[in-house]
Amino acid sequence: MEKILERYEQYSYADKALVSSDLESQGNWCQQYSKLKAKVEVLSKSQRYLMGEQLDSLNLKELQQLENQLENSLKLIRSRKNQVLSDSIAELQRKEKTLQEENKNLEKQIMEKQKAKVLTQNARWEQAAQTKSLSPLLLITDPPPPPNIGCFQGRATVGAEEAAAPPQVRITNSLLPPWMLSHLNG
Repeated sequence: MEKILERYEQYSYADKALVSSDLESQGNWCQQYSKLKAKVEVLSKSQRYLMGEQLDSLNLKELQQLENQLENSLKLIRSRKNQVLSDSIAELQRKEKTLQEENKNLEKQIMEKQKAKVLTQNARWEQAAQTKSLSPLLLITDPPPPPNIGCFQGRATVGAEEAAAPPQVRITNSLLPPWMLSHLNG
């Protein structure tokens, strides 16, 4: 029975301690609430002043302080803006330099590929010239027409213009590109 009574007393004291601490904490919460509410009111009033609202209640000294505060804030804002702009300009300049270097490298690669292509083409031309006993520059692909024998060629008569015209020679070169030969072939 004594143990039960001891436990009852312990719990009742604990409940009393909790109730008293709850009352104290409620008092603290009420004080903190009123302090925070006052701070919010001051901050909202200051914000309205900074936005240019409700300035009628301010005197000359308060208006001058507000003006100084705004000028200082504006200086800080401009300073930060200039810093951000200079950082972005520097970053863009670094990117430009990187892109220019990359462009130069790509140009070098293109030039090397073109040189390699020209060298392989020249090597093919030389190889073709060595394997053929003909002239490496001019090859006659169409032989001159045989002499006109009259009806045996399928023509009954030969006109004066045809007889006077020289036989057409078509010049081709497997070593030169066709556009270089177009003026020779007429």
